[in-house]
Amino acid sequence: MTKSQLKRALAPEHKSERRAAILAAAEALIRRDPEGGFAVGDIARRAGLAKGTVYLYFGSREEILLAVHDAQLGELFAGLEAVLGQPGADAARVARAVLAFLKRRAQFLRLATNCHGALEGSVSAQASCAHRDTVAVRLAALGQRIEALHPGMRAGEGLRLLMNCYSLMLGLWQLAASPLRVEAGARTPAALRIDFETQLSAALTDMWNAAVRRGDRSQP
Repeated sequence: MTKSQLKRALAPEHKSERRAAILAAAEALIRRDPEGGFAVGDIARRAGLAKGTVYLYFGSREEILLAVHDAQLGELFAGLEAVLGQPGADAARVARAVLAFLKRRAQFLRLATNCHGALEGSVSAQASCAHRDTVAVRLAALGQRIEALHPGMRAGEGLRLLMNCYSLMLGLWQLAASPLRVEAGARTPAALRIDFETQLSAALTDMWNAAVRRGDRSQP
């Protein structure tokens, strides 16, 4: 490789393009194989890069998946910010925005669950800290936006509401995606049947409205 070719390869725009190609390849593989049964080599081939090149940008497969998750979280945050910036923003609009996002990113909740596990030791401390710091900043900003819309809320209540909503999403998805095993041919009891979209919409709306009502009651 000549000096001019090396310079072009190391240019920031080329690094950004390569990183984007790696993440796009990983996301495509996630859609094809939600359980994540693929390796860094598969991601590299999909991205049209050498396996060693991928390791120049990410330390492990889990770090790539975490970066995909971060990008999807950024999309979710941006959607919520847009809704909260509109006149008449309320719980129903927030729930619709969340459901629309989950339809676009069907593997988001599975990936989120896997990434929480990966943070325990499969990614570097630097990647883990960067992820947590970024999420914390975005959540805090969104929480403050919610509190500005509902002045009766105390400082920090908007953030807690968002964290509770996120926990609700993950928990309800796990129940819907992993039903209790029953004997072959047995009928699933009605109490264990979950219409994920309907129940999530209702639960998010109820949780959001309850937090707003508590804030309203706290006003003098």
